[in-house]
Amino acid sequence: MLTTLKEVTQDALKNHYAVGAYNIHNLEYARAVVETSYELKAPVILQISQGSSDFAGLEELAMIARHYAAKYPIPVVVHLDHGKDFLRCVEGLRAGFSSVMFDGSSLPYDQNVAVTRQVVEAAHHVGVAVEAEIGKVGKSEDGASTEADDMHYTAVDEAVRFWSDTQVDALAVSIGTVHAMAVQAAHLDVDLCRRLHEAIPAVPLVMHGASGAVDDDVRQVIQLGITKINIATYLQKKAMLAVRAALDAHPEAIGFRDLAAPQLKAVRDGVRAKIELFGTANRA
Repeated sequence: MLTTLKEVTQDALKNHYAVGAYNIHNLEYARAVVETSYELKAPVILQISQGSSDFAGLEELAMIARHYAAKYPIPVVVHLDHGKDFLRCVEGLRAGFSSVMFDGSSLPYDQNVAVTRQVVEAAHHVGVAVEAEIGKVGKSEDGASTEADDMHYTAVDEAVRFWSDTQVDALAVSIGTVHAMAVQAAHLDVDLCRRLHEAIPAVPLVMHGASGAVDDDVRQVIQLGITKINIATYLQKKAMLAVRAALDAHPEAIGFRDLAAPQLKAVRDGVRAKIELFGTANRA
């Protein structure tokens, strides 16, 4: 059932678990993620990024995600990931997303606040939740580096001020993760997460770039306010390795289903592992 980010993250905050937010790229990915979540009775967030919508279409992916949200009796959030401006977020609202993220983390503070407020006003007017980011989660250039030139850890006082200024429903923070990491080697600043949670205890915190985070650290920050955890590279890597293995084993394969089946099994296995790690099973 289609639900909003606010509903699932508030329950996760209260009960100390996190909801996986998985980037989808086509119908098959969406189906694999939702069916696995349904099997484990777990709420789930289907995310659509700029790259995925450029590939498959924003409205098309939103329709697919909403279809699976309506089909299964578990909470499903259809979320616009990393909207870079107000217009992009409005496009998400028009396409039927139940949650949108405005990412103004590269902007000066005042400009980030100004646009976030616009998005909040528009989204809340139609019952849609909003996520925004303060601090900045950088991007790994080689898939292995745990540092990035554009990385900026979230300052506690700035996070408090930003939430007060915007009243977003969920706040993405930078605590040591890096986007596009293909290995799990990023150690989180657990103490920073603790201080952020203590300063704004009623605010669900979001962790981007979590594919590279070390599992033990992830378990700790879930107890410290992290309620939404974004997963993209982790699933894509598992899917690609499965395709390569299938081609090595069956070089004669020419059909789409021959390659899709092992890829989607890998996606399901990956989602199952993250549901277990995040403590999301039987929360629906």
